[in-house]
Amino acid sequence: MSVSSLARASALLALVVASAPLSAQSVTGRVVDAVTQETLPSATVAVLGPGDALVTGAATDADGAFTVSGLDAGTYRVRASFVGYDARLLADVVVQGSRPTFLLFELRPSAVVGDEVVVTGGLFEDAPDAPVSVATLGPEEIRRTPGGQNDISRSLLALPGVTGAVDNRNDLLVRGGGPSENAYFVDGIEIPQINHFATQGAAGGALGLLNVDFIREATFYTGGFPVRYGDAASSVLVVENRPGSPGVLSGDVTVGASEAGVSLDGSSGPDFNWTFSARRSYLQLLFELIDLPIRPAYWDFQSRVEYTPTDDDRLVYFGLWAVDDFDIAQPDDPDDFEGIETASRVLDNDQRSYTQGVSWRRLFPNGVVTTAVSRSYQEFFFDDLDEAGAPLLSNDAEEAAWRLRSDADFRVSPTLTLGVGGGASRETVASEFFQRATPGTPFDQDLRFDTDLGLWKGFGYAQLTARAVGGRLAVTAGVRADATDFLDQAAVASPRLSASFDVTDAVEVSAAVGRFTQSPELVSLAVQQDGAYVNRSLDWIDVGQLVGGVAVTPTASVRLSAEGYYKSYGSYPVSASDPRVSLANQGGDFGTVGAEPLVSVGGGRAYGVEVSAQKRLTSRFYGLGSYTLGWSEFSGADGVFRPSAWDVRHNVSLTGGVRLGGWEVGTRLAVLSGRPFTPFDLAASREEYALSRRGVRDLDRLNAERTGAYARLDLRVDRRFALGRRVNGVVYVDVQNVLDRENVFSVQYTEDPAEPDFLRDQTNVGRLPTVGFSVEF
Repeated sequence: MSVSSLARASALLALVVASAPLSAQSVTGRVVDAVTQETLPSATVAVLGPGDALVTGAATDADGAFTVSGLDAGTYRVRASFVGYDARLLADVVVQGSRPTFLLFELRPSAVVGDEVVVTGGLFEDAPDAPVSVATLGPEEIRRTPGGQNDISRSLLALPGVTGAVDNRNDLLVRGGGPSENAYFVDGIEIPQINHFATQGAAGGALGLLNVDFIREATFYTGGFPVRYGDAASSVLVVENRPGSPGVLSGDVTVGASEAGVSLDGSSGPDFNWTFSARRSYLQLLFELIDLPIRPAYWDFQSRVEYTPTDDDRLVYFGLWAVDDFDIAQPDDPDDFEGIETASRVLDNDQRSYTQGVSWRRLFPNGVVTTAVSRSYQEFFFDDLDEAGAPLLSNDAEEAAWRLRSDADFRVSPTLTLGVGGGASRETVASEFFQRATPGTPFDQDLRFDTDLGLWKGFGYAQLTARAVGGRLAVTAGVRADATDFLDQAAVASPRLSASFDVTDAVEVSAAVGRFTQSPELVSLAVQQDGAYVNRSLDWIDVGQLVGGVAVTPTASVRLSAEGYYKSYGSYPVSASDPRVSLANQGGDFGTVGAEPLVSVGGGRAYGVEVSAQKRLTSRFYGLGSYTLGWSEFSGADGVFRPSAWDVRHNVSLTGGVRLGGWEVGTRLAVLSGRPFTPFDLAASREEYALSRRGVRDLDRLNAERTGAYARLDLRVDRRFALGRRVNGVVYVDVQNVLDRENVFSVQYTEDPAEPDFLRDQTNVGRLPTVGFSVEF
C-alpha cells in the first residue's frame, strides 16, 4: 500500500466512524496505590480551571475508576486525593471531542501524622526509590517539542545531561556515556532498540519507532536508577502506554515531517481494550525530489491489547514491528563530488525487527506481582562495496532473545516497602560476517566468521525502601546480581544506595551511589577466529556512579534543581588489534560496532554539574531550561584519558511556549560547545579513498581537535480546532534551525578539487520547515 492510498483509506475510515455515538469531552481513569496497585474507592477527582477554580469533579467507584463528563474541549489540570495519601496533580490534560482522555493516578501514603487533612498535590512527583536523575514526561510534552518531530528520543534532548550525536540521528548520549549504554522498556517489555535503521551494537538510529499518540507517561532515568533495572551503564527509558478508548472506536490520521500513518483504538466491554497503528515513511520521495543519493524507507506497526479477567488480574499484550529498506542512487552528474562520495560511503542498510510480549499483573494483599514473557528479533543486512564493486563489508546477522522476568512489590509496613524480582533470557546471534582489512580498519588481516551462538543470561534483585523522621527521610538499599553462561566472568553484583531528605516542604536534598554493569553486545560475542569465540574473555562493563543534588519547589508548578555526578568506567572493550580504539568512542554512525576481537582494558570517567528550572503548564505558559557542564574521557590500553567523542563541555537547552486559545507557539534553543573529532592521516587516507572514498583517522591524535560551537533555534506553531461533534483537527508548522546556522559536527577527507586542503566540513540540518496535520476521530 502506498502512502497516498494509506492516507485516503484512513480519511475514509475517519468519516465512517465520525457518526458513531460517543461520550466526548470527558476524562476517565483510575486511582490506585503506587506500590501495591490496589484500587482506591471513593477517592476524589477534581478538574481545575484557571486559578485553581473547581470546574467539576467525581468520586471513584469500587474499582477505583472514575469518569468526569460534560467538559468543554480544552486543557485542564486534574487532581486526585484520598484520605491517608498524598494528593497527585496532573497538568496539561487535553480534553477533546474525539475520545475520552485517560488518566492514571498512582498515590503514595502520606507521611503526615495527625488528624488534619490537607489536600495539596504538586506537579513534580518523587519516587522514594529513585530520588535523583529522573524525569517524567507526559504525552503533550513529547508531542509539542519544537524540532522533536513527534519522536520521544528527540524530546529527551531537552533534559539536563542529555545530548545527541548529530541532527539526523536519534542517539542518546547521557552524562558522557555512549549510545550503547541505554535500556528501553515499554509496558513492562524490554525493547532492544526504539529506532529505525539502528546501529548494530549501539541501539541508536535515524527515526523513532514508538507512536507518541499512545504514550501515557514516559520516565527517563539519567543515572542512579534502582536495581530492578540493569544491564545498562547510563540510562533507562520506561514508557507506559494508555489503554484503548472505552465504548467507542477512535483514532487519527496523521501526516508528519517524514511519515503518514493511521492509529485506531477501542474496547469491547469494560474488561477488554486495544490500540493499533501503522505508519509508512515518505522520506525516500522527498530525498529523491531534492536529488539526495540516499533513499530510506520504512514501515512500522504497534499494537497493545489489555484484558482484565478479574479485579486482581490484568493481562497486557504489546507488539512492535519495523521494516527498514535503504536504497542508494548514484548521482548522474559526474562532477557532483559530494553526492558521489556520499553514495560510496553510506552502507546499504536494510533491517527487520519485532518485539512481542505479554505481561500478567496479579494483585495480592499489600502487594503486586508482574510477570512478563517476550521475544525480540532483529535482522541486519549490511553491504559496503569498493569502487570496483568488490565487498569491503558484508554482514547478514540475526539477533533474537526470549525473556522472562517477574517483579514483586510489597508494603511490609506503612513506612517500609520491599521489591524483589528476577528473570532469565535465552539470547542467540547468527552472523555471516566479512570485513576486508584496509588502511581504515584497526586489523591488518581480513575478518571473516560464520557463527550461530546461543547463551543464557539471568538476574535477580532485592531492595528495601524505608521512611523515617516523620516521612521526611527516605532511604533505599538494594543489590542486583547478573550472570551469563558464556563469559569467563560468569556473574557480577551491583549494590546501590540512595536517600532523600525533605529539609522543608519546598526543599529536598538527595544522593545515590552504586555499581552499574552491562554485558558485551551480542555482535561482539559472535566474533570467531579459527572456529573459537575470541571475545568470551571480555568482562562486564563496570560503572561506579555517585550522584547528589538539591531541588527547590517554590510553587506547585515550578521546580529548580541542581545535581552533580561522577561516573567511573572500568573493563571497557578496546580493539585487540589497535588498543587505542575504545568502543566508548563509537556508535554514532550507521553500521556495526564491536564486530572484531576485543579486550576489556579500557577505562573512563564522566563527571559534571547540571542545573535546571521547569515551569509546568498551569495556565498559558510552560518552560524548561537546563545547563550542563560536563566532561567525558576514556582511555585505551595505555591508560591515558582523552576526551571522548561525546565530550561536550557546555550544553544549554531552553524550551518554552504559550497557549492562546486553540493556538500554541513553542520554541527551543540549543547551544553546545564544540565536539571532539580525530584529524586525518593524509597518506593513509589517499590509499583508503581509492577503495571506499573514505579517509583514515590519525588515532595518535585521537579527538585532538574540536568543531565550532553548535547553536540551533527551533520554532513550532500548533492549531487545534473542531471539525464536527466528535472530529478534531491539529495542524502544525515546525521549523528546525530557524536562523539557518551552519553547524559543523565533523570533517571528512575528500579529493574534491574544490577542497584544496582535502577536508570537507560535515554540517547538520539547515533551515528545515515542515508542515503536518492530524485528524482525530
